[in-house]
Formats: sequence, C-alpha cells, structure tokens
Amino acid sequence: MPAKRKEQKETPKVGLHESMISYKDAVKWTDDRTVTIYGNINGKRVPSRILEEFIQESVRDGARNLHIYADGQHGIGGRIYPQGEPIKITIEGPVGQRCGSMGMFGTEIVVKGGVSDDVGWLNCGAKITVLGDATNGAWNAAAQGILYVQGSGGARCDTMTKHNPRFDPPQSWYLRDVGDSFAEFKAGGIAVICGVNPRNPRSVLGYRPCVGMVGGVIYFRGRIDGYSERDVKLLEITEQDWQWLCENLKPYLTAIERIELYDELTKSPNEWHKLVPYTPQERRQRRWFKVSMEDFRKNYWEKEVGKGGIFAEYVDHEPTIIPYIVTGEYRRYKPVWANEKYAPPCAYSCPTHIPTHKRTALIRLGKVKEAIDMVLEYSPLPATVCGMICPNLCMQACTRGIIDMPISVKEFGKASLELPAPKKPKTTGHKVAIIGAGPAGMSAAWQLSLKGHDVTIFEATDKIGGKIELCIPEHRLNKEILHREIERFKEVVTDIRLNTKVTKELFEELLKEYEFIIIAVGAHKPRKVPFQGSEHTVSAYEFMRDINRGKTYDLKDKRVVIIGAGNVGMDTGVEAFLCGAASVTAVDIQKPAAYGAELQYAKQKGVEIIWPKVTEKYVPEEKKIYFNDGTSLDADFVIMAIGDMPDLDFIPHQIHTEKGWLVINEFFQTSHPKVFAIGDVTGLGLVTHAIGHGRLLAEYLHGELMHAPITRDLRPRIPYEKIKIDYYERCRAVTSLEQEAERCLSCGSCRDCHMCEMTCFWGAISRVEKPDGRFEYVVDDNKCIACGFCVGICPCGVWEMVENI
Repeated sequence: MPAKRKEQKETPKVGLHESMISYKDAVKWTDDRTVTIYGNINGKRVPSRILEEFIQESVRDGARNLHIYADGQHGIGGRIYPQGEPIKITIEGPVGQRCGSMGMFGTEIVVKGGVSDDVGWLNCGAKITVLGDATNGAWNAAAQGILYVQGSGGARCDTMTKHNPRFDPPQSWYLRDVGDSFAEFKAGGIAVICGVNPRNPRSVLGYRPCVGMVGGVIYFRGRIDGYSERDVKLLEITEQDWQWLCENLKPYLTAIERIELYDELTKSPNEWHKLVPYTPQERRQRRWFKVSMEDFRKNYWEKEVGKGGIFAEYVDHEPTIIPYIVTGEYRRYKPVWANEKYAPPCAYSCPTHIPTHKRTALIRLGKVKEAIDMVLEYSPLPATVCGMICPNLCMQACTRGIIDMPISVKEFGKASLELPAPKKPKTTGHKVAIIGAGPAGMSAAWQLSLKGHDVTIFEATDKIGGKIELCIPEHRLNKEILHREIERFKEVVTDIRLNTKVTKELFEELLKEYEFIIIAVGAHKPRKVPFQGSEHTVSAYEFMRDINRGKTYDLKDKRVVIIGAGNVGMDTGVEAFLCGAASVTAVDIQKPAAYGAELQYAKQKGVEIIWPKVTEKYVPEEKKIYFNDGTSLDADFVIMAIGDMPDLDFIPHQIHTEKGWLVINEFFQTSHPKVFAIGDVTGLGLVTHAIGHGRLLAEYLHGELMHAPITRDLRPRIPYEKIKIDYYERCRAVTSLEQEAERCLSCGSCRDCHMCEMTCFWGAISRVEKPDGRFEYVVDDNKCIACGFCVGICPCGVWEMVENI
C-alpha cells in the first residue's frame, strides 16, 4: 500500500444480506502507481456503484495503471479526471453496459474481450480498445476520443455522435461489420468499417444505416444493401481520404493486435467508399414534400372535412397558413441580448462590488492603465486588502475556478500599489464627520472626498488603519505596502485628527457642526469569558496590538494555550511561535471557524487545534488550564481570542444598540437620522466588508447631500449554468495581467466574439456600433425563427429566450 493512501472511508454495505466488501479486500496495490481491483470477492459480486467508488478512490490516491477483473459491472472506466496525467485501465472478465461512458481525455481503456451495450457512451476524449465484439449502441453520443473494436458492432452504433470543431473529431473503428440502424442522427465524427470477415456479407452496414445523419463521414469496405438516400450520399474516396485511411489504419490494427491485415486493407482505394450527409443548402434544394401546404389543405384536407376544417363555423376571418417555422409575431419565444442583466459572480460576491470583469475587458482592449486605475474608484487600499489580506470572496466565486484556477484578483490588487492619488474635484461645501480611521472609515472618507465633499476624520489613536495597522501580523501583511497606501490616502483626505477620542460632549458638537456623522470605530474592546483565573489571561487584541507596536513577549520554551480557534486565534498562534513558544494549542467550544491562509499557515507552524473544549479554570500557579470534561493542558501563557466588541461610551442613549452593536437599517442609518454606522461597529466581519460598507454608504450620502437619485446594483448573480465553460481549456502557466485577462470568462458581459452573429443561419443578428463607442447586438424579428442557437452558443450567458408577448 503506498504511503499516500488517504484515510479509509466508511466501508459501504454491499449485498442483500448486508455482507461487507471493503476497499482493502477488493483493491490490491502493486506499487504507488499500479493497482489491481477485483469485481468478485470469494463469490460475492461487487456492485457497479461500489466498484466505481473503488476505482475513483484509487485514482485519487495516485493509481495510474489499473487492472480490473470485472464481473458484469456497468460504467467501468468512465468519469475519471486524469488531471494532466494519463491513466490506463485494463479490463478482463465479463464487462457490463456503458464501459468507458463519459470517458475523459487522458484515459485509455483496453478490454481483453467483448463488451456489452453502449461502450463509449457520451465519450469525452477517452481512447477505448475492445479486443472482441461490441454489442448494441456502441459509441452513442460520443463527442471526442477513439473507439477501436477488434470484431463487430451491434445495432444502433454511432448514433447521435457529434464533433466540437475545437477538438479532433471522434473516431470509431470496426474490423468486421456493424448491425442495423447504424449512424442514426449522426452529427459528427468519423466511422470506419473494414469489412474483414463480416457476419453479414450482403451489407457491412446492416439495415437502414444513416437515417437522420447530418454530419460526419463513414468509410466502409465491402457491400452494403441500401442506405438513407434522403440524408446521405454515396461517394468514392478521394486521394486525401485514402492517405488518411492508410495513416490511421496502422495505429488501429496495432491496438487490436491485427497488424498483419494492413496490406490487405490498403491494397486498393477502389475497395473503399464513403457516405457523407447532404449539406443544409443541398437539403433545401431537395424538397421531399412536393405538395405545398396550401394545396394540401385545399385539395386533400378540405375534401374530407369540408371547407374551413372542423372549426369552420367558428372562424370569421380568411384562413391563412402558418408554417412550422415562423418569424415576427408568430414566434412563441424570441431571443434577447440581455447584456449585463446579471451580475458576474466576482463582483456579486465582493462586498465592495469591484468589477473584475470590466477590468479584464479593458486589458483585453489594451487599456491596462485604465483597468488598474479603475480599482481606486472602489477602494483606497487595493494593494493591502485585495492584494494581501483579503480571502478574496471574488476568487472563491469565480467561474474560472470550475475549469482550473480563479482569476488572480490578488495580482490585480498588487499592481495598483504604484498608482498616484486621484485628483479631487471642486468642493461641494457639504461637511461629513467620520469617527474612526480604520478600513470602514477610510473607505467612506475616500469615496466622499472623491465626490467633492469636505470630510473630517476623528481617530482616537496616533495611527491610521485601525486593526489593519494594529492587529494584522507582518507575516501576512507587508506594512510598507499599507503605509504607502495610507500616504496616498492622505493626499485625498487631508483633515485627519489623530489622538482625538470622541466623547459624549464632542459627539454633540459634531451633530451641530456636520450634516452627517459616520461611526466607524470598529471593535477594539476584547471579549473575555469569566472563569476562575481569567484575569490572568491576555486578550488576542492586546497581544497582537502590542507586537505590532514593537513590544516583545518572551515566550521562549513556554507552552501557550489560545482560547478560541478562529482566524484571529490562528494569527495569534503564529505570533506566539515567533516569540519563541515551545508549543501552541488552540481550543474551542465548537468546530473551529478558522479557514484560508490563516489556518494553513498556523498548521504549518505547528498550532494544534482541539475541540470541543469548554474552559473551567486557569491556575497560573500550577501552569494548567482545566476543562469541564475533566481534562487539562499545561499552560504557561493563556491568550483569549473569542472576538472583540465596540466601545460606544460616547454615543447618546437615543441611538439604539443591541447586545453591544449599533443597530442600522439597509442604508447604514442608526435610529438617529443624521448618524450612520459601518464596519465592525455593526457586527464583526472581514476587512473587505468594512471597505464595502464605506463605499455603499458614501454613494447613499452623496445622493442625499446632492439631492440626486440613489441607485444600487441589485442584479442577481448570473447562474453558473448559463456560462459555457466548454469553450475554455485548462491553463495554469500565467505570467502577465494580459494573459490573466484572457482567462476571464466575462460572465454575463458580452465579449464581442461575434459567435451569435456568425451562428445565425438566417442572418437575423447584427452588431450595431453606437456613437459613444459602445455596441450592441440586435435581432431582425422578420428574419429570426427563434431557434435559440444564439442562446446555446453564447459563451458569456448574455443571450436568453423570452416569451414573445
């Protein structure tokens, strides 16, 4: 068993009598890349679902060569994602239906014998070799990949196959012949029937092949007894066809272990023929219904049912013919270019609503500077927050992450560090006071100043930045970056009064002097759980603040216990190690809330997390902390990291609070009409939430001050299923912002790719350039037949069908 085997999952119950077949019984490792899996253990057959779980788990654990002894199980070898490393599966024994169904690129399957129905069903790129016959439905609906069959194919093989022009067409090869109804509704791909020792010498393609075939090509050798002449035409092969056959017969015959037949099969091109479908243009010229609808109604229908039909007595207008395919008002649905109707997942998930999709669009147009500059319209601290400390909710929601990796918004944030301060507009004369110079207060001040209002910040400490400056450790934030952005901030917001703690008296004066007051004091009052000895603990806020101010804690060889295992607890644990701690243990009463970079870095440093633990007492003389479950830990130094509360001693009693937090409405307004509150003073959140609060409030106050309409982006997030990720390939090696911008899927925003325009067969869609440089795609209702192809092909999810009312 390889060392990287993951922890064993709970073994599923198998069989009618709940008998157990474990992973260990069925899966035998030869080395860390080779595994044998048995489908029958001591006479007990492993169910198909369980066998697939064993296969998937083996692949996740590093298996790349799998030998499977089957016992009729279905779906073997399908839905395996090689993740860039090829996987080979060899199957012996009786194989059930749908072998290799939904097989992916990088998967190779070799079946040592025949297979049951639907081998290669919905294949997405796997190479499948069958050293025997394939029964009914082989290669149905395949889109990519290769099927090699050493024998014959059954009925209805190669139905509904398709071809994505971005990839090589799917190929199916049969050495002998195929059964009835071959290639029904085939829409793409290449099929080759070699006609060697066929079961049915009169027709190597069986009965009624190619019905409804609209794409692809079929090469065959031998006799056929008819085909769907309405759908396909019989042609002699060209020189290019012959060259392709000769080149590709070698790997096929080698794979099926019949290379000795190569000379026989390449003896003469005259032995080969091909069937190809009529093009849409050719079909229109070959009308199969010789009688028009109007003639049919008059000469056939009305002869039998009477003039006007069975509803004649109720019809008081001249009867007209509505064809099956209609335009204009007769359509039930119509396509609409709903550009930016939905918010992209990135901007929707970002509390500040930074439009990453618009920034990448500008970069694709060569406007890199404008794209980087745009972020200062949304945040005063993009390099610090987006580039360093934010968990990047935008990246967590990014559709690109479904394919490979999210768009790296962190890199966009870091690129903004060198930006100069924006120019301030002419003053409006309106005055706003902001209490607190943390991220929320800075964000509101920045936005209001850029709109021309006079802003004064009152800060109780001697520094700007709040908890970013005071509490975030340097191992997560380069303070030089923060200080450079603060200097840029001070060019825009000039009236900053440090060391000015707001009292009740000062607050009353501010109410008289300023039109609005914004409370953004954050949460700087540590919470403590009262238990015996709690007075001998240090709060995480005090610990981190002291370290950031240059104080050192001598924790050399000491055992540190942290009460609280959130992200602050993790930062605290790392700093404790940096102060020389011998061990750090974080305890919590529930499943720890820590996540992301903070949790990962803490674990790397050696922080141990234990839960659930409820602290009973701390006895510093014994250097022990006790829990209510009877256990204890050695503790030389105890830090309490269970959150902080705001200090609101300065507010009048008329302003409502609840459990220590300010109560606000949807516009951040408190119970006092002139007083607003943002950031952690309303409830603990991320720094990016504070930045977002400041921006949204500034938009609202600007509307109030200027008596202008107030708008908010209330668009819903675009459903992920509307984005066509199939157009994009996996891409990891990105070295520039330009390359990063190309990876953006532009969710909900038109990329101007013209695909809808080019796809519309009737030419109903056209691109219209507007005088201001913008564009739109419009639909000619007199040409549009509401086929929905524009909706189906749009990679960005912009087009949608609506009722034609």
